[in-house]
Amino acid sequence: MAMTLAFSGTEYDDEDGVHQLTQVASGAGMRHVELWYPKNYALHGVSSTRARLADAGMSVACVSTPSTLYGSGRDRARELLYRALQLAEECGAGIVNTYFGHADVADDEEAAAEYARLVTPIVREAGERGVTVTLENEFDAFGWDPAGSDITRRPASLERLCSRVNHPAFKLNFDAANFHCASVDVLTEAYPLLHEHIGYVHVKNVRTIPSARGAQGEPAAPEPGWLRFTDHGKVFDTAPVDKGEVDWSRLLGALAKQGYAGYLTLEPHCAKARLADEVAAAARSVRAALAEAGALH
Repeated sequence: MAMTLAFSGTEYDDEDGVHQLTQVASGAGMRHVELWYPKNYALHGVSSTRARLADAGMSVACVSTPSTLYGSGRDRARELLYRALQLAEECGAGIVNTYFGHADVADDEEAAAEYARLVTPIVREAGERGVTVTLENEFDAFGWDPAGSDITRRPASLERLCSRVNHPAFKLNFDAANFHCASVDVLTEAYPLLHEHIGYVHVKNVRTIPSARGAQGEPAAPEPGWLRFTDHGKVFDTAPVDKGEVDWSRLLGALAKQGYAGYLTLEPHCAKARLADEVAAAARSVRAALAEAGALH
């Protein structure tokens, strides 16, 4: 079964609109994009943004939101998610992406119960609209979760959450690089437990930065144009898809064998000036792996 490539607008800001996003996607031979609400819509508004995408020959794979239902900000998260469901239905996108959230104390059972209670009415409405809500696994990329309370960093807890929600309109956005940054082995720990729940896939890669320190007591700067993240003392730099530590060739082969036929959305997490080159290179690399697995759309 075939998979389809898309490109995420996550690196673009409120003032960018969708012109660069569509240019980069088109230059890499893609016709599908992930739009972030509200920032990718901010410059031109919803109607004009939709028209610009149509003029560029682009369709929307996913409407992604900076929403977290667990912990603080849940009212804003509900507002974002219900609006995103409306936008997704209107533009024909089948997916709305969200995040878990965090608290001061890690309690996976309580967190899963609370999240399931909050997300279930949203998921039911999504199903009625023909949309799937995907929950993306995360690590502590921004230092907001020192307690490690976000259960999506632990595959077993995440699988239990999916079983608790138990609705066909609730799936996972499987982000292999995020699992790697959370010290989870993607192929032996995360994928075997979660593959049945995958409804969307983010594609990027990272490198672990050694503990050796420079003159100022910090690791040397990342390579120009790439980004640095940390997770509870570990340091990672983003990297080209075929040069990082996630084995995408094996993972794509596993997805193909399992019959996954959804989107593979590229999000290189690099400087805007590098996006066109890096997205094109990532698309070539992914297409080559998919062709080898007989799963290219």
